[in-house]
Amino acid sequence: MQKVSYHLDFTLSPAQQAISDKLITNYQNHQSTLIMAVCGSGKTEITFAVIAYVLNHGGRVCFTIPRKALCQELYTRFQEAFSHLTIGLFYGGMQKHPEASFIICTTHQLYRFTSTPFDLILMDEADAFPYYGDPVLEHMFDLCVGHVFIKMSATLTSADIHDEQVLIMNRRYHGHDLPVPHIRLLIKPLAMLYLYARLRHYKKLGAKVLIYVPTINRLPYYLKYLKPFFCVAAVSSHSDDITRQLTALKEGQLDALITTTILERGVTVTNAQAIVMEASHPIFDERTLMQISGRVGRKIGYEEGDVIFCDSYVSKAMILCISTIKKLNRMDV
Repeated sequence: MQKVSYHLDFTLSPAQQAISDKLITNYQNHQSTLIMAVCGSGKTEITFAVIAYVLNHGGRVCFTIPRKALCQELYTRFQEAFSHLTIGLFYGGMQKHPEASFIICTTHQLYRFTSTPFDLILMDEADAFPYYGDPVLEHMFDLCVGHVFIKMSATLTSADIHDEQVLIMNRRYHGHDLPVPHIRLLIKPLAMLYLYARLRHYKKLGAKVLIYVPTINRLPYYLKYLKPFFCVAAVSSHSDDITRQLTALKEGQLDALITTTILERGVTVTNAQAIVMEASHPIFDERTLMQISGRVGRKIGYEEGDVIFCDSYVSKAMILCISTIKKLNRMDV
């Protein structure tokens, strides 16, 4: 049997390496782990070593994630890193390599494996919809744990912690602070003028802009206003072209992409700026605003960027998000 190996495009930082080593020790000691790692800190990459360890010792591994939209991107990343390994992939409408010892799937697809638990099961975005708070999906996950699990997120709270060991990584792999969001208090007509001005500014800089709106029915409103002046598109959970539109943004074919919270997690765009319109809407809770903020400053060379919360009212979630990010930036972990 060929030894499982992987490659990284960067060297793990001392903090990343320490967590990577600890994950192997915890697996050997039958200890499950929670990783609270800020967005863009390379939390996926710090699991590579323990995945290889388990596979090289004859174990089976599953990496699961709540949202279908992120499954293919995760699969591509693991294919590039574990280039000689056959990897299974399961999400709605996709079934690939069911016999593989390493499976990537949505949490809904875990029903396939409840009778054949994994030696190691990892979950990214463990506090995301639709998994979080769903007793059926949580029960399926528990049935798939044959030895230990690793759950990861940037926004875990004390309510998420039970008997697991908690490991914290408050620095991104490039070592820079997390961008701190700014609040812009404006009534709606002025908010649209402000949005127009910011997009003109970012277009001159060649920056990529993600504009977050609270609901699907708000997308046409922003499209109608911006389309005469900018090259923009909109996506939501109802869109079947999310990947195509994201690629267009990344390649500079779009000035901005208007989106619901469907793109709050798992999206990496070089030189990204994030503007949250109607930011006091209840859909933008602290976790969601933290995740949106995490879209900015992820890449080396573009470690800084703007995160703007725009509305006529300041919500508790906006204040908590900013406070948490400042606290993480001060932490010495």
